[in-house]
Amino acid sequence: MTQPKVLIVDDDEDLHTLYSLYLQGESMIICHAHNGIQGLELVMKEKPDLIVLDMIMPEMDGEEFFVKLRTEKKITGVPVIIASVNDKLPDRITELGNVYAVLKKPFTIETLVGKIKEALAQKK
Repeated sequence: MTQPKVLIVDDDEDLHTLYSLYLQGESMIICHAHNGIQGLELVMKEKPDLIVLDMIMPEMDGEEFFVKLRTEKKITGVPVIIASVNDKLPDRITELGNVYAVLKKPFTIETLVGKIKEALAQKK
């Protein structure tokens, strides 16, 4: 079985390190983007199985990333877990769909790992 690839789109370097340590320990391949622009480039290049998306980032925020992902790039099958300080999603994201979960920061790494595993299991 191939290792699932998870794209983390978040501008917090400490979270990238934390997520990587835990997810690599769960036999997942991790890709990082520090804003939505980098995230869109990596989605096309790396073809992740799942995306963990922060909503507040410089250059291109999570909402704009999500809308471009679903409409311009037409990538609808990749589940997204949104990690945000706000648990209320903008209407545009809700309408475009395929948000597997919304995790309100702060949350435990165990919660994130559990949601990622659930989403990947459902995708198969």
